[in-house]
Amino acid sequence: MAQPFRFMLNQTETESYGAFIPRNLRPLIDRAIPHARAQISGSPVVAIGLASSGQTYFGVNVELPGLPPNYSIHAEQFLVANFALHFELKLIGLAISPNGYYFKAPCGHCCQFLREISNMSDTKVLITGPTGQGETHGTRMLLSTFLILLGTISPGNVPRLLEPSDNSIGFIDSSLQMDICSNSEHCNHLSCRALRAATKSYARFSKCPSGVALIDRRGTVYSGWFMESVAHNPSLGPVQAALVDFVVNGDGQEFKEIVEAVLVEKRGAVLSQEDTARMILEKIADPDCVFRVLHCEYN
Repeated sequence: MAQPFRFMLNQTETESYGAFIPRNLRPLIDRAIPHARAQISGSPVVAIGLASSGQTYFGVNVELPGLPPNYSIHAEQFLVANFALHFELKLIGLAISPNGYYFKAPCGHCCQFLREISNMSDTKVLITGPTGQGETHGTRMLLSTFLILLGTISPGNVPRLLEPSDNSIGFIDSSLQMDICSNSEHCNHLSCRALRAATKSYARFSKCPSGVALIDRRGTVYSGWFMESVAHNPSLGPVQAALVDFVVNGDGQEFKEIVEAVLVEKRGAVLSQEDTARMILEKIADPDCVFRVLHCEYN
């Protein structure tokens, strides 16, 4: 089991590191690199995000042994999911590095994913040369260009990624609905937590919200929800989002400690997570992990 790592710094700790510039972030990159799970590629990546709250969050790449690389979690996706877990609303600074020496732009895959965040073009992206010399501050530079090339997403009346959302869904099975806890945000019932996660889904294009709750051998519950990209492929599935919660709050445990999981999604959804969730858990969780699917509908 890896040593536990705290994937965030409070405001006081953040201020102690000074300005959000590469030379101040290098010690943080060095601390986070060992907690990337890059067993396949051997290439760890760390993303650091400064939130509008004044707190700092970490993301790392997570590769899933036995599965193709397209099921991996990019460090930038991990970071956004970590923001969401802590109810952060805005990413104002972003730094990505594989080694702490130089800072690079987000990959094209993650530029598409980050595009779902409101006002992302205002985010400062830190970029340096390969040797770490000539620090630059990519305010608007990178993502603004990307947004211009791809067009913008009209915000309409739908909350954007990281903004508070309530999909107003409930279980089709009325007996399950009656058993929902009043504080489903923090209870230890998988059905409650998975439904609560699904209500937070960012699924504005498919209209197929979904959420997953996992439990480990210790009885700790973790959850995550679908975060959709207009480009589809960069979307973060609910199992991967729940795995981010597991990595952040699981004290360095391996995925094989996961013993039960619940997926909540719409019955007959045009975008179903069931087969993907089952396949991922069969590969990484306890061999006897119990997996259940519960169906929901809009209220």
